[in-house]
Amino acid sequence: MNQVLSGVVIIGLWMFFPGGGSHAAPQLLPGILNKMERAHQEMKSLRAELTQEKTNAQIGVTDTEVGSLRYKPAVGKGKGKLRIDYTRPSRDTIAVVGDQVVYYQPRINQVFKSTIAKATKGGSARMGGYTQLIGLDGSLKSLAANYQIEFIKDETVQGQMTSLLRLTPKTKGQFVSIDLWVNQQSWMPAQWKMIERNGDYTIVSLRNMQLNTTISDAEFSVAIPGGTKVVDKI
Repeated sequence: MNQVLSGVVIIGLWMFFPGGGSHAAPQLLPGILNKMERAHQEMKSLRAELTQEKTNAQIGVTDTEVGSLRYKPAVGKGKGKLRIDYTRPSRDTIAVVGDQVVYYQPRINQVFKSTIAKATKGGSARMGGYTQLIGLDGSLKSLAANYQIEFIKDETVQGQMTSLLRLTPKTKGQFVSIDLWVNQQSWMPAQWKMIERNGDYTIVSLRNMQLNTTISDAEFSVAIPGGTKVVDKI
C-alpha cells in the first residue's frame, strides 16, 4: 500500500484547467492550458506503459512498480474509466469507473471494493493518489479554483521536450505540490511528481502512449476468482 499515483491523475493525468496563475511566465501559461484542453477534448482513449517510483524521504528508500494503463474519459452521461495492471513486483490491478473502485491483490487473495471518497477518507495513500487522477472527470473550474498553477520551465524528459507546470494547493491536503511535465507535441503528460506533506514523493512516467485506440468498456471489469476475500477497508 505504498503507491501513490501522481497523476495520473496524475492534479491528475491531464490538467486541463481553463485558467490559473503563473509567476515564472504568465504569458505562456494560458496557451499551454488551452492546448492541453484541446488535446483532452480530442482524446477518446489512452493506453500507455507506466512506471511509478515511490520514495520514502525519511529512510531514503524508493520502491518501483511497472505496469500498463488504460483510460477512457467521461463522455455525456458515461463515466470516466481507468484501469492499471501492475506487472512487477506484484500483479495487482486497480480499476475505477466513476467513483467506484476495485483493487485486486491476487497474491493475498483479496479484493477491495468501495468508492474513491470512502477509500480516501479511510487514509489509503494509494487511493488518495487515484482521487487526484480521477479528478479530471470533475469540474475544471472547481479544480482551477483549488490550485495555483504556474509555468516553471521547458525541459527534456525521456527525449521529449516538455513544459513543466507546478500546482500548489490553496488549502491543506495530502500534497504540498504537484509537478507535471507536458509533452509539447501531443500536449499530453509525459511525467509528474507529487510531493506529500511528510516529504515523501512519487514520480509517475507514461511511455509508448497510444491515443484513440479501441478500448471496450468491458476491459475495465476485473475478473475476480471465486473464494476471493472481499473487503471495504484497506
